[in-house]
Amino acid sequence: MSEPIVTIQLRTERDVVQARQRARELASLLGFENQDQIRLATATSEIARNAFRYAHSGKVMFYVRVDALPRLEVRVSDSGPGIENLQEILDGRYQSDTGLGKGILGTQRLMDDFELNTAPEGTTVRLAKFLPKQAAALTSAAVREIAAAMRRKEPEGPYEEIERQNQELLKTLQELRGRQEELVLLNRELEDTNRGVVALYAELDERADYLRRASELKTRFLSNVSHEFRTPLNSIISLARLLLDKMDGELTSEQEKQVRYIESSARDLQDMVNDLLDLAKVEAGKIKIRPKRFEVQELFSALKGMLKPLLADNSSVELVFDDSTTRTQLFTDEGKVSQILRNLISNALKFTPKGSVRVCAHETDHGTVIFEVEDTGIGIAPEQHEAIFKEFTQVENPLQERHRGTGLGLPLCRNLALLLGGSVWLRSAVGKGSSFFAEIPLAYRGESATIEETATLPVPEFHRAPVLILEDNQKTATLFESYLRHSEFQPIVVADVAQAEVWIARHTPAAVVADIYMGNDPAWGFMTGVRDKLPGVPLVMTSAHDEAQRAIAKGADVFLLKPVAREDLLRELRRLTVQEAPRRLLIVDDNEVSRYILRELLDRPWLDIAEASNGTDAIRLINEDRPDAVILDLLMPDVSGMDVIKRLRRELETEKLPILVYTSKALSETERADIEGLNSVIVRKDDVATKLSARPFLDWLASAGLAPETVVSEHNA
Repeated sequence: MSEPIVTIQLRTERDVVQARQRARELASLLGFENQDQIRLATATSEIARNAFRYAHSGKVMFYVRVDALPRLEVRVSDSGPGIENLQEILDGRYQSDTGLGKGILGTQRLMDDFELNTAPEGTTVRLAKFLPKQAAALTSAAVREIAAAMRRKEPEGPYEEIERQNQELLKTLQELRGRQEELVLLNRELEDTNRGVVALYAELDERADYLRRASELKTRFLSNVSHEFRTPLNSIISLARLLLDKMDGELTSEQEKQVRYIESSARDLQDMVNDLLDLAKVEAGKIKIRPKRFEVQELFSALKGMLKPLLADNSSVELVFDDSTTRTQLFTDEGKVSQILRNLISNALKFTPKGSVRVCAHETDHGTVIFEVEDTGIGIAPEQHEAIFKEFTQVENPLQERHRGTGLGLPLCRNLALLLGGSVWLRSAVGKGSSFFAEIPLAYRGESATIEETATLPVPEFHRAPVLILEDNQKTATLFESYLRHSEFQPIVVADVAQAEVWIARHTPAAVVADIYMGNDPAWGFMTGVRDKLPGVPLVMTSAHDEAQRAIAKGADVFLLKPVAREDLLRELRRLTVQEAPRRLLIVDDNEVSRYILRELLDRPWLDIAEASNGTDAIRLINEDRPDAVILDLLMPDVSGMDVIKRLRRELETEKLPILVYTSKALSETERADIEGLNSVIVRKDDVATKLSARPFLDWLASAGLAPETVVSEHNA
């Protein structure tokens, strides 16, 4: 509910001064701080002065709204001719003959709410400022008292108002000076803090370098020791086997038992050495990941055969593989996944006196598969859940006497899972068994192609010719993609040969553009494979080195030397694939957002869109490579759209060039007649923004005979 306070008629300049005074006085009574009082007075004065200056009369009304968000409202109205170039003012592009033309924009920034309505019959501006939280609660009775107080108060003269404004300016300057001093102090504190942070970073870098060297030494030591241990261990195991096979005569039963102990201990030590070596390789980053495609079912079948010997020692435990949901396909290192599961399953079998060990897998919604190894064994206390993943850590239990381990299997499992982009964790309680989980990405995100990446590669669009682009340089790949983005070709960008082969196995490209050198390996083998599988598909080879003769001899249709120009690539693709050239459309607008919206609306494979940000560039582009049609804004900083149209209509080559005027300007009847008289169509930006539809432009292109048959049919329908 709005309560009226006071109304001021604007008949003279003195009334403008009075409106300013009343705004400040009312703001003071309502509990606004001094800074907000000045803002309200300044905003009211600016809008009131505009009304008096351009309409020579007007009215300023003050209201207080008492509702959930109490606020002071100022409404300034006049009966003038309205504001013709409102949008230009709100965009900040207007410069007044009597000032900077920034008054409305400045007022809008000062207020919490701002609304302006203009028409040929007059203009109304509504300003609002929310009451501060610390102000007293307002009631209708309190507002009426404030209104009565305002009516009783005599307005001050203009000289007193000037003096008050000077005092306000001096106070503002003092506040600014104080803030500047605070900023100086703050900057000094920040400088001291920065020096401390720099010193801390230097110390951290030194510590990090020390830890890195220590880690390298540890890794080198483990690798060397592990390798050195392998030779004598292999000798011990071989000699033990010779004795057990009785190559040099019979052994007594006691001797045979002793030799078996020797062999068993040597094998345990060998397992420890192997685990140490694997851990050292993982930490040093020297493990080579060899991704391949396999199904979980295949992995489970192989594990069943490997783990049968472990079941022979414990017939009271059943090993169950759940094959119901194992058709999931992975693209990762099968050997590493198998090693993780072997360790988890063998641990479960060792520490399950009786019952079962169940192995299953299920695919998640975020591109991973979770393997679960569940047992009914002795279980692990919660406080030991993290400790068992540390090297050489083992849980004390009577079963350890029978099954001595190295304490390296679980740390190795976790490190291998991390290497593959996954993780390992467990859920267990003492006496209730354990469940170990290994989450592995469906596709290894390393150097090679992945199922996940190839699955996200776009499939061919029915109305565009797919071009497979094999390029490992990200900048060049992005450049080639931009070349084809608004053409009749659909770019399918892949970063390596494996990705390309996966995509080709599923789809047939209209052409292939391949870089000869992918990293250190030439792509000649890939090119030969394409020629064998797809003999009729055009092949364009590119390189920064002149390999033209060799590329053509290997079967390429065209060789392009880098850097490749857009025109050259499109020309060769169109020649090789016999594609109809798209229609060239030039968009001319100094507003980048407007150009972007048009480009997105008109993203069609049969349109090749170019852009110009001003009239001068537009004329140059049209003269260099004449487009089939032009969409043109009228208001531009250098050469106006109307001047561009007139210049084009004077030239024989462009006198019939289809031009669509796309403008936000409110055109007069004369301006509209002039544009239509120059054989140009008009579309208002406001109309397009309301519906955000490409239909007006497509209809115009269809009527000009520049659209494909499908668009023409829709237009006629």
